[in-house]
Amino acid sequence: MLTEKGMLSDRDSYSEDGEVFIISFPKSGRTWLRLLLGKVFALHFSLKYVNLLELQEISYAHSSLPNIKVIHDDDSEWKKTNELSTSKKEYADKKVILLVRDIRDIIVSNYFEKTKRSQMYYNGDRNFNGDLSSYVRSDVGSVETLIDFYNIWADNRNVPSDFLLIRYEDMQKNIKAELLKVLCFLSLPSIPEELVKEAIEYASFENMRKLEIDNAFNSFMLKPGDKNDPESYKVRRGKVGGFVDYLNEADLKWINQKINLRLSNFYAYYKTCS
Repeated sequence: MLTEKGMLSDRDSYSEDGEVFIISFPKSGRTWLRLLLGKVFALHFSLKYVNLLELQEISYAHSSLPNIKVIHDDDSEWKKTNELSTSKKEYADKKVILLVRDIRDIIVSNYFEKTKRSQMYYNGDRNFNGDLSSYVRSDVGSVETLIDFYNIWADNRNVPSDFLLIRYEDMQKNIKAELLKVLCFLSLPSIPEELVKEAIEYASFENMRKLEIDNAFNSFMLKPGDKNDPESYKVRRGKVGGFVDYLNEADLKWINQKINLRLSNFYAYYKTCS
């Protein structure tokens, strides 16, 4: 089903043909992960003329690949906490990779997404028009929603037939180890190390920024809102802890208190000083 703007919603895009789901809240690093996997698959299976970002299309190209769908799940970035689905029963016979990131970095990145990029695919109807402090406290798709989204998945992590948690911060520390972990989860452990290394180099921040500037995939997924505005890029900074450059003391204290009070212990490494 198409939305009123002609785009598939995450809930509508769910279908029974998916075997593996890569799920994240927006701005958690999924474009990086899907480009890494797309490049690995293309190299290993000698796939030509494929869009490296479209993992499900690539999965149709070789019988050894599982059917992979990449979604944000439940359109959570456009919902209040009480509008989120608390059941994940539709994933009962699926494998799920949940990609997570520090809530504070996600919120800052999403702020720029909704103020400088949304017009590319929502005709401006879903732009956020306030400042960052207002967005932090917004009841739609911001801190409160994100915490509940994480908590719901923590409560439902045993629903899928198999579940893997991947942290953006761990990817930044050791991308090779995390990529190999994902490939093993996908039952693809025998891909040569040199191909993994080549994919990592291809999906480096510098090359992804170049691909975005060149609009290499002819897709809004990797295209700047304004080439002259670095905050409008999909590949914006890729920095762990970059939120400190944007959040003021009051906003940071407010978010930290929410995290400490409400976030599931499943994500204990996110716990912060209040």
